[in-house]
Amino acid sequence: MKIKLLYLVGLILLLVGVFIGTKKISDGIHEKKRQEAIRQLKSTASPNVEILYDSIPVAYLNEKRTIAIYLPENYKLDSASYSVIYFLDGQSLFDQKIQEGTEWELDEVIDSLGKLGGEQSIVVGLYNSKNRTEEYKPLPEMGWFADKSYSGDKHAAWIVETVKPWVDTRYRTKKEASATIIGGASLGGLMSYYMLMKYPEVFGGAIVFSPSFWINDEVYKWHETNEQVFNQKIYFNGGNLERAMLQNVEKMQNILLNHGVPKENIKVDVEDGFGHSNSVWKNGFKKAYPWVLGRE
Repeated sequence: MKIKLLYLVGLILLLVGVFIGTKKISDGIHEKKRQEAIRQLKSTASPNVEILYDSIPVAYLNEKRTIAIYLPENYKLDSASYSVIYFLDGQSLFDQKIQEGTEWELDEVIDSLGKLGGEQSIVVGLYNSKNRTEEYKPLPEMGWFADKSYSGDKHAAWIVETVKPWVDTRYRTKKEASATIIGGASLGGLMSYYMLMKYPEVFGGAIVFSPSFWINDEVYKWHETNEQVFNQKIYFNGGNLERAMLQNVEKMQNILLNHGVPKENIKVDVEDGFGHSNSVWKNGFKKAYPWVLGRE
């Protein structure tokens, strides 16, 4: 009996070992193919995009952060000042090679509109850290077993108190809130909405893609302390397959409208046939950009 048991245990261990070994080989092949696919990608960034590696100190983390700066095509040809869009997940905005897949094409959109005489803006792409989830939560998640870590409040303060002054002193920017937009997707969308409500003297509009309003019901009260909410513009976007997220956006929209926010200051777009993906946010920016700056 003991021999049979030992034989059975040995067989199980052997099978587990074979499974782990096979999985490692399979993962290795998959990663090799992924890296090869990335190598085949061509850079899609506009010549107007500059990556500034480790350029801005993040005092609360004792580190430096990379940002990407997009300047309008006419920036070097004129002396005009430009509106500014601050966008979270900065590595996703301009270049499929850096993004390792579908980028959001902010530069292509602004370039093409500029050629047609449309609005031109500076874009500041804020790269996230390895602790993105914590960094993009301004308050803890609800639930007994939820991840309670968050530092989004500190990150938002860093953008307002460090990044914006840094940008304003180096580039010709329009500094008023009506010309300053904050944007992001998913947890970045949550952060964008938070920053619009928390710093109305800085931001006059927000591009809020597929926001993670689910993390805490307190998000539905943020507007109550924002006296400028009636003058701000909020663009929501998501895929129609993101049903729970869209329900939360509808709930937020109704709360804001019942609070007295003008209907024309809120826009909700839904991308048919899409879930929570980069393709949604790429499509969304094409519509969000002219609207949130009040040119549509």
